[in-house]
Amino acid sequence: MSANSTTLPLNIECFMNDKDVSGDMKRADMESLAQGLLQRVEQTLKQCLNPISLDVNDIHSVEVVGGSTRIPAIKGLIERIFNRTPSTTLNQDEAVSRGCALQCAILSPAVRVRDFSVTDVQVYPITVAWDASPSGESAGEIEVFPVNHAVPFSKMLTFYRMEPFTLRARYSGSIPYPDKEIGKWVIKDIRPNADGKPQKVKVKARVNLHGIMTISSASLFEAKETPEPETPEEQQAAKGGEQQQEANAEQQNGPQQQQPNDVDMDGQQQQGGAAPEVGSGSSWTEAAEKDKKKKQTVKSIELPIESLTFGFSNVELNQFTEQEFKMIASDKQEKERADARNAFEEYVYELRNKVSSEDELAPYILEKDRTSLVTRLDDMENWLYEEGEDCHKQVYVDKLASLKEIGDPVHSRRYEHETRPGQVEEFARSLQLTMKALEQVKSKDPKYAHLTEEDVKKADQAFNHAYQWLEQTRQKTASAPLHLSPSVTVAQIRQEKTNFENTINSVLNKPAPKAQTPPKEEQV
Repeated sequence: MSANSTTLPLNIECFMNDKDVSGDMKRADMESLAQGLLQRVEQTLKQCLNPISLDVNDIHSVEVVGGSTRIPAIKGLIERIFNRTPSTTLNQDEAVSRGCALQCAILSPAVRVRDFSVTDVQVYPITVAWDASPSGESAGEIEVFPVNHAVPFSKMLTFYRMEPFTLRARYSGSIPYPDKEIGKWVIKDIRPNADGKPQKVKVKARVNLHGIMTISSASLFEAKETPEPETPEEQQAAKGGEQQQEANAEQQNGPQQQQPNDVDMDGQQQQGGAAPEVGSGSSWTEAAEKDKKKKQTVKSIELPIESLTFGFSNVELNQFTEQEFKMIASDKQEKERADARNAFEEYVYELRNKVSSEDELAPYILEKDRTSLVTRLDDMENWLYEEGEDCHKQVYVDKLASLKEIGDPVHSRRYEHETRPGQVEEFARSLQLTMKALEQVKSKDPKYAHLTEEDVKKADQAFNHAYQWLEQTRQKTASAPLHLSPSVTVAQIRQEKTNFENTINSVLNKPAPKAQTPPKEEQV
């Protein structure tokens, strides 16, 4: 209906329960039925302009990629909203191929391309909130990822806590979702320091490439004081670096003087928290003088996080993954069982048809053996469609192997009978060529003048042995019954031919010795 606006017929025979379906539809009827979908498409197209305040006149062109988006109704919406006739110069496969080729060119050091980059953005703002703690800290929230923030991106949130707490993430503002909540995360195993005060906790909030927000990690920074050695060198270094230690102490202790619910996120001001407390300078100086012989070390401890989101937890995902692997293994096992059953069924049909045909395997098996084999194959077929309908794979494999013990020798006798004449003829042809070469040797042909009597004797013996062996083989196989295994196999004929040719070629292809170069006369 994209190219034809007239009424189109629809006819389906025996669609369901022996019922036929017939009808007709035109483009206007289809667009009327899809009116709800078309309205949603129109809203989506308008949203492309609103968040970035893009003017329609700034748009160069609109490319429609795909199949369903090229219907006249969608094209009309695009033209009405963007004031541009949509272009259809690329299909989906071409667009993907072109993008892959461009990405390869960007990554390749051998190709120079213009700078080109694509930055994905967060469409809806995300706010992170935290609960009040039992020790008296108030709740608060902060907008971590505003509208059109680049993704993927991570931000560190710094808290000062002495017990586990919960973070909640939700979309802020107007969103087309029925529920704004994203999820909540419980940061566990938080404890106060040795003085019973809150400790620094850094939480990483991340929006990945797919626009999914999560709390990826949390770390507790535990500060410990250790005695400083009293060596003269270290005392001198401690005096020289006293000012630097004071600055570091101020940097570390300053944030701890804030309310425990404060968040340090790239220097941004927190929301919902009280003003930081300001400590006394003299009291801090006295504490620094008292502890100047102690060294402070900071240890980072990874904290466990319990994710309570609408998706599956890691434990559930692992369970489902394990179930999927089990189903894959079960499907593989069932396929192997079905293949074994089909192989057994095919062999039963094939062997029965061939042993019953005089043009196939019937001449290579005795009548009584053939009758017994056909009866057994009939029983196997009946068993296959009754008791053997749903057996294990190994049952079919074992029964197929037992049948091949009878059927394979019959196939082998036919192969030997049909292949042997050709191999005998090839061997006889090789003997004939050798005989001609030996006649040339005996007639003193210059080509073989370098051969010794031992070489000629060796070639004669090899020829006579091969000739006699081949004649005996012909006599044995000429009158041998077809239902018996041959006394000489095709493989033996090939091996004898190879051994004979190796011996003869080592003699006839022996290179002539190089003529000695006469010594040069010395000039006196």
